[in-house]
Amino acid sequence: MKLSILNEDLSLIQSTMSEARLNRFKSALEDYRRYKEEGEQTATEFKEMKEYLNSGISEAWNKLIREQYINGGQWEQLPRDVYDIIGDLNVQLHTIPGALKKVRKAPEHPMTEMAIKILESLEEIALDIKGMKGNIVKKKKAKRDEEAATEQKQRTMLGNDDVQKVQSALEQITEDLKEEVYQNNLTWLRGVVKTWHDQYNPENQKTHPREYFRNDHFRGMIIQRVTTRKGYGYDSPFILNDDYDEYLQKEAKKITQQMIDNFVYKNTQKLAEILTKKNNLKRVILRGADTSRGTIEGSLGLEFNDDSSFIVHSKLVFSYSVKGTPFSRYPTTFHNVVFPDGTRMTGRASEARMKDEFV
Repeated sequence: MKLSILNEDLSLIQSTMSEARLNRFKSALEDYRRYKEEGEQTATEFKEMKEYLNSGISEAWNKLIREQYINGGQWEQLPRDVYDIIGDLNVQLHTIPGALKKVRKAPEHPMTEMAIKILESLEEIALDIKGMKGNIVKKKKAKRDEEAATEQKQRTMLGNDDVQKVQSALEQITEDLKEEVYQNNLTWLRGVVKTWHDQYNPENQKTHPREYFRNDHFRGMIIQRVTTRKGYGYDSPFILNDDYDEYLQKEAKKITQQMIDNFVYKNTQKLAEILTKKNNLKRVILRGADTSRGTIEGSLGLEFNDDSSFIVHSKLVFSYSVKGTPFSRYPTTFHNVVFPDGTRMTGRASEARMKDEFV
């Protein structure tokens, strides 16, 4: 349905809306038309559209039905069978088809006539929107296409020989450090358990895992998986499982592998565009690798056949969300950037500058 025709059909209810409500209602109608043409919308878009339409419909129903025929004791003058059908109707998009069937059975009356007019003007859009639930997507097509194009570009770049050389060097860094990273993670996990266990007091609610780790969900999950209640009551004390250290060792190995895989992948991604555009890598030099700060750090020297070069330093940084969930960042810095003519990049050599100026 064209928007002009839709607005004309809904002119009666729109005439009752305040200016702010009318603007939101018309905006929602435009969204409805667009989503119908596109054949999809996100759950957030769908919810917002319905909320704006429903708020406008509620205001119109209140002014055209309740204020005219029901409020202020007016309902007492209505025929009983008219009021029983229309008086308590809650008119929203999802109730309109059913409400219309009911109202059409009501005796003739000005309120019946007005109610039918309102509901009939909304019937088509109500049925359309009910059907549009099946078109809800997590991401719109444009976003999906953009992500697919980016993914394809990454796959293409990751197949480049120079990119694979650098990826191999990053894998070498992590392989050399793997055992140290594992031991660091295992020590950290054992420390989490020891810190809790040393302070745990069955009679102090605040030392119970759920309360003790209220703002640190990850550590709380670790304790939950290595403890068991000794007994069946809520007041039963927590005890460490006999095999708790075996679980910590498995968890440390899992965390270590995730760190390594992400370190290699993220840093290869960051360098892939530079290497693909340059496409004349001469050699990769491993300049240093370290885990002394409990994480992975490594430096590579990259030299190119056109006499340009740079040093890239990559590391893994642990961070925590506001809810205590751990996540990792992979900052990369560029140093000693030399252009083919022998001049050096001045100022901060950001990733964006490397992609724009160095290649």
